[in-house]
Amino acid sequence: MTNDRPAIPEELRRRVLVEAGHRCAIPTCRHIDVDIHHIVPWEKCKEHKYENLIALCPNCHRRASQGKIDRRSLLLYKANLRYTHDKFSQFEVDLLFEAYKLQPNKVLLLPTHMMLLAKRLVDAGYIKWTVRKAMAKVGGFKLNADHITITNKGREFIDALGVKEL
Repeated sequence: MTNDRPAIPEELRRRVLVEAGHRCAIPTCRHIDVDIHHIVPWEKCKEHKYENLIALCPNCHRRASQGKIDRRSLLLYKANLRYTHDKFSQFEVDLLFEAYKLQPNKVLLLPTHMMLLAKRLVDAGYIKWTVRKAMAKVGGFKLNADHITITNKGREFIDALGVKEL
């Protein structure tokens, strides 16, 4: 750290570490030795802001600094941290992001028996699950999938995360 770069304030540092559970924010890593990384490099932003800071292990930190982990991915990892300790599972978060990427009037197809996995998104009003009539059944399971669409409330929720590209 150079003399013109102030240290990250301790309360801000603590907030970023708690957000990640004092582990690397990358879900396939989760190493316990962590640094605080600027998503938009310090050289460009010249400020310490919570929205731009993420906990990364030294290996992931180095890879991010080299561009091997891009900013878009880091923003998604940071956004996903919000749910890791909140009310949505990783499946629900992934489903919401996939629904967000859909063109208007397009649907995701999922089997009815998976509805329970997305129930909290439905209950929150973020997605609409349209049950389709069974065309055929095998062992009590219908073979055709149901339709999933994102609601305006779901779009607003994703937009509020500030992730510009998905």
